[in-house]
Amino acid sequence: MRYAQYAPSPALAPVVECYWILEGEDCGEPQPIVPDGRVELILHFGDRFERHHPGGTVERQATALLVGQILAPIRLACPGRAGVAAVRLRPAAARALAGCAAAELTGRTIDLEAVAGSTETLRERLALAPGDGARVRLLEEWLAPRLRLQPAREVAAAVDAILASPAGAPLPVIAAHAGIGVRQLERRFLADVGMPPKTFARIARLQTALARIAAGASLADAAHACGYYDQPHMTRDFARLADTSPAAWSASGADLTRLFVGG
Repeated sequence: MRYAQYAPSPALAPVVECYWILEGEDCGEPQPIVPDGRVELILHFGDRFERHHPGGTVERQATALLVGQILAPIRLACPGRAGVAAVRLRPAAARALAGCAAAELTGRTIDLEAVAGSTETLRERLALAPGDGARVRLLEEWLAPRLRLQPAREVAAAVDAILASPAGAPLPVIAAHAGIGVRQLERRFLADVGMPPKTFARIARLQTALARIAAGASLADAAHACGYYDQPHMTRDFARLADTSPAAWSASGADLTRLFVGG
């Protein structure tokens, strides 16, 4: 699989964290995608992915998706040739496109066309584009007129404070950085990010640990660097959010899974 990320233009940078393109052949068995604290817009210009649900149900994804925050891994497979162009929104930016509280999207995958209108022409142009640069320009041209508002500065500041402290910062410190009270922070975070700040911080720490392990760090070093009390503490977070153990993650050869770590 070929995976590449691209930065947004300055005009869209407050809303868009990055664009990403994925192309390649059948990825084989279903692979888990771990929570990363972001809402994404997914456009298939190749074969659609399959989502494998617990219990054995298999669902073919729509051609265009709005994927809300996930709090547990989802398992995906591509039984053909992948062609995906996607927009990864900043954590506090879900309202900018959806126009509703982010909490209403959490745990849900919605047909993007129900929110933003037909994507047929866009997907056709993405498939015919000569390269990733052209695809990113198409995404920006399509996205810009559909944004309804900018992320709240206070919530964005709280998100930045959490991401800057992978070992974890107390909620009063994060709230003070954002210039609001703790209770207001919790309400605003749920509405704009789609989860409580403590949950987002736990996901951010897990993502940092996953990236360190993928880069070759020992499990003990990753646990220490990310502020876990000890390795068993990290193991519990892995079980809760990644549905695996640190050792199993380290030994895994799941290429699709690893593409979306620390991104």
